[in-house]
Amino acid sequence: MPLTGGTTRLQHWGARLRAADLLPPFWSLVGWTAAVVLASSLVRWLASVDGRTFTVVWLAAAPQLVALLLAHRRHWPAYLLTFAFFQYVPAWVLLDRQPELAALSTLSTVVFAAAMLHSDQDWIHGRTDSLRSWRRFVLYAVIVAPAFAGTIGAFSVLVHQQGRTDPKSLCIVALIWYLAEAVGIAFLAPVLLRWQRYWRRHTFRQVFMTGGFTLLMVALGTVAAYEANFVLMFLTAVPALLVLIEFGIAAAFWQMAVGAVILLSTTFAGMGPFAVTAADPTEAMIHTQVFLLTGYAMVVLVAAALEERNRLTALDHASHEVYDMVADLTGDLVIVVDPRGDVLHHAFTGHSNLNLPAGRISRHRWQNEVHPDDLHLLAEHWLSPGTGASQPFRIKARDGSWCWFVMHTRRASKGLSAAVLRDVTLEREAQESLTDMANSDPLTGLANRRGLTRRAREIWLHALEFDEPLTALFIDVDHFKAYNDHFGHQAGDVCLREVGEVLAHLADPRTCVATRYGGEEFAVVLAGCDDPYTFATGLAAAIRALAITHPGSPSGVVTVSIGVATVAPRDEVRFGGADADAAVSELLDRADKALYAAKSQGRNAISVAHDDALLVGEHVHHTGEHPRKTAGGGHDE
Repeated sequence: MPLTGGTTRLQHWGARLRAADLLPPFWSLVGWTAAVVLASSLVRWLASVDGRTFTVVWLAAAPQLVALLLAHRRHWPAYLLTFAFFQYVPAWVLLDRQPELAALSTLSTVVFAAAMLHSDQDWIHGRTDSLRSWRRFVLYAVIVAPAFAGTIGAFSVLVHQQGRTDPKSLCIVALIWYLAEAVGIAFLAPVLLRWQRYWRRHTFRQVFMTGGFTLLMVALGTVAAYEANFVLMFLTAVPALLVLIEFGIAAAFWQMAVGAVILLSTTFAGMGPFAVTAADPTEAMIHTQVFLLTGYAMVVLVAAALEERNRLTALDHASHEVYDMVADLTGDLVIVVDPRGDVLHHAFTGHSNLNLPAGRISRHRWQNEVHPDDLHLLAEHWLSPGTGASQPFRIKARDGSWCWFVMHTRRASKGLSAAVLRDVTLEREAQESLTDMANSDPLTGLANRRGLTRRAREIWLHALEFDEPLTALFIDVDHFKAYNDHFGHQAGDVCLREVGEVLAHLADPRTCVATRYGGEEFAVVLAGCDDPYTFATGLAAAIRALAITHPGSPSGVVTVSIGVATVAPRDEVRFGGADADAAVSELLDRADKALYAAKSQGRNAISVAHDDALLVGEHVHHTGEHPRKTAGGGHDE
């Protein structure tokens, strides 16, 4: 019964232990313990051959540190107890070497370094090799943590009276202990952390080439040791650098570990430049270890910087691919702009017709591709704090035409900006087409009243800017109702189109607009006409020259009556501070009244409204015409 109760309690405690997950995976514990025991046994065996071996390297620290870095923190006690038991108990039992205070040196070193580095799991598992991570490794694992070992080692010598205890001797002991731990961690821990990643990432050919460079390093190191030549010793770094550049940081760690073995072993054997120049073997080993750690720190930082550069380059390429995919999926132009305005990258898969070179585009070159009249739109948008779309602007295409774009921008850190430019050329053309339809007369193609209002304002502002006179003409086709009654409305439409064709080519479209005002009435607004009456006379003659037969007209052909009004937009007395639309409306009203006066004279006449508002009618006489005086009852007769 008691036996059964004891078994039950053991099972209970076993279940609780498993639930707490305090034990690491069995084979991981066995594997790392075997590595630690092998490393410590190797050093102890060498110590039995030569008492100076403790100054070389303490290999057992590296596998202990790597085991803790790869494990959960709750598994650390199990690892540390197992490591301590199998390192010191067999030596105590078999060799009668009792554990000393110095046994805590490696423990403190490993625990401190693991505690400082364990949070960076991406670096530990090889997912990143950032410069920051490797700097932390060098600082905490190679520089700071071994200082605990040096301090404890010196204190152990002092307590156990194992040698000279004067301050200088204790400092040398601390340095020896420090260097032994630091070299072991520096050259072995990275190899243990990265070897699997290296084999997975590289092909057999690359591994073979790494082996070749390793043999070259061994050969150079052997020759340097035999010749005791520092120059040849430095040349052993060349294969390591070549491997670093070609295959990355993981392979470089292997090369450095091999180089460390060569230097340490040859110095230990009394060969090489350090052994020749030093006063005693201990000093030679210290010089070798310091040389290795200094070179190691430099190579690791350079290697990490190269790895970081490669990573950033890969990210840059990936981001460019993302820009290209976005451009391809959306059909937009994607650009990245630096603070100077240079385009660092652009993706325009959907816009291969643009005249943009590959790669970086300077601000000057970029601005050359934008329409000169639209540069201010881009400048205003970049300076605007808002995130909306820019005003439409034009970019030159390869064929010399202009494509319309709108731009959305977002500003990032360090002055960079990303912009998406959307091609709105088709939308713009459709909008302009709709605008033309809304502002045009479908029969004649001239502007309608809406179009007259918009264009007349622009022409008024032009005349105001250049101090030119502004003229308005109202034109009415004489006896058009009779023409329609005689020939029909279809023929009437043809007549109006022919009259409209004459009006459409009166002057430069930038300073002139011709409008079908309604029915058979037309209106013209133009700037820069110095002799409006002569201009109106020529217009009337051009319409008569069409020779459109009109049985109801006294002259036998279609004629027009014209009312003319002219103003000077810079007339401060009349228009000082006046709105352009109101001023144009007043001018058209005066021309309309002049037309009424012309029709009152019997049609086929021109009437000019002068500034004193008096209407002076001028009947147009032509050879072969016999004008008939009729009372003008309205514009539609």
